[in-house]
Amino acid sequence: MKKAVFSILIMILTVCISAVCLAGCGQSVPLPDKVTLPEELSKGGYKLVWNDEFDGDSIDYTKWRVGYQGGARRAGYYVDTPETVFVKDGALTIRTQYMENGIYGAGWYTSWLDSAVSDTVGNSIVHSDDYTGFAGKYGYYEVRCITPPSIGIWSAFWMMPDGDAVGMSSSDIIGTGKDGLEVDVMESPYMYMDGGNYNVHVVHGEGYSATRSDRSKTYEVPGMYSQYHTYGVLWTETEYVFYIDGRETWRTSYSPDGETLGVSQVEEYLLLTVEIGGYQADDGTLRPGVTLEDGKEVPYWCGNPDDNDKTKVYDFIVDYVRVYQADQA
Repeated sequence: MKKAVFSILIMILTVCISAVCLAGCGQSVPLPDKVTLPEELSKGGYKLVWNDEFDGDSIDYTKWRVGYQGGARRAGYYVDTPETVFVKDGALTIRTQYMENGIYGAGWYTSWLDSAVSDTVGNSIVHSDDYTGFAGKYGYYEVRCITPPSIGIWSAFWMMPDGDAVGMSSSDIIGTGKDGLEVDVMESPYMYMDGGNYNVHVVHGEGYSATRSDRSKTYEVPGMYSQYHTYGVLWTETEYVFYIDGRETWRTSYSPDGETLGVSQVEEYLLLTVEIGGYQADDGTLRPGVTLEDGKEVPYWCGNPDDNDKTKVYDFIVDYVRVYQADQA
């Protein structure tokens, strides 16, 4: 009886946490009906300036850094192996799977791609002497993708300041976008909520506290785990305008202090990533499904990766990444 009561309490607590999280990310709403993106790009004179259609038979290492120095991040191992990250049938696949005999031992394995131009940012690995990467300032940035149907494991398409920009560091120029911001165009962490097909757009500056972030409502994207959808952001000198399937979903001129221009004013690079919910303990042990609060382990907010079927693979499939800029940009 005590065990049954305890199980019920845990279920109630999980539901409450889920409701608070979803509410905190904005009320869930359906996508708008009207497609406005083509008109906006045409009106602004935007033209394709950089892209990867993933039409070959391998990753273009002149465009992307792949993997992660040291392997571990959060509660997963990030590698560049044919089983984990590959191009096939006109699409990039970042595969997440549990491996008993991976190169770092047992655990969840996935990968990480970014296009950083400067070698002063990030921990990704350059695999080609001809690597150039890509970083841009202003324009329209879009991914077409299918997200992995997994709990505690989520994919993302985002942007970070390149070079010496310090938009997420303790030496940030507070209240401005002069040194860059993190822009999360697509994130898919809501599978734990009854398989929720939700996406949220977020802009981060000066860390990840609620007072230093601005986020959209949570949008329902039917079939995001099984069908292609597009996610993009139109970044100008004065605002960000976000789109899903060509429908405007959110716009913001993020500013932490409400007075200073908060839109990033530096070049930013692109990232295609999968996160494994959890943390790395001081002894190097990876701890999926939990995080630390006041020195104690508590359940990870979006679920435990170990609750997934470890015999299956979970794929982040990317059809293309495209960047458009106006002639005057």
